[in-house]
Amino acid sequence: MVLIIETIVKVLKACVSPMALFILSLTILFVYIFKAGTNYLNIKKIFKDYISIFSDARKHLWLFWGVPVLLSTALVQVTVLTSELAEHLSVFLSILISAFFAMLSILVSKDTSKQTGKLYEQVLKETASTVLLEIVLCMMSLIISLAIIFLPDSIKCWAQIISIVEYYLVFVMVLNMLILIKRFKALIDNG
Repeated sequence: MVLIIETIVKVLKACVSPMALFILSLTILFVYIFKAGTNYLNIKKIFKDYISIFSDARKHLWLFWGVPVLLSTALVQVTVLTSELAEHLSVFLSILISAFFAMLSILVSKDTSKQTGKLYEQVLKETASTVLLEIVLCMMSLIISLAIIFLPDSIKCWAQIISIVEYYLVFVMVLNMLILIKRFKALIDNG
């Protein structure tokens, strides 16, 4: 009887451990995000709108989403993400998120009635889609950074995998900023 109670206590402790709760939380979020019919965390439309930017040039998606795999794999061989580096990265990501929200507010408030042509409206919509995607990527990266900071050192076996994902998201964001620069240049030139 004592052995059964000890086993139950061990199982309950394992279920409420930080790692188990973190994994459970992420699982629930991912299921909810990709479940059909959810309105609050539906980021599928953001990704669809972003991918539609490349409708005429699907090959370029490999540049913006494939090259970061190579870069992150190379970088993780040099340095694994530590909690100190994650702290610096979370400050940087917080600043980026606020900058992207500021950009988005400018784009949304842009008066297109003065502009002529569908091309300007299309570039404005594509720019907003890219900014929205950048916000989502920043937030995902920020969650990973905060997890690195607060999770115990017992997850060191996962450090390389977590580092690859984090570096990947950062490189994707940086490369997509090049798209934003091009789009803002087009908006400025034609606005």
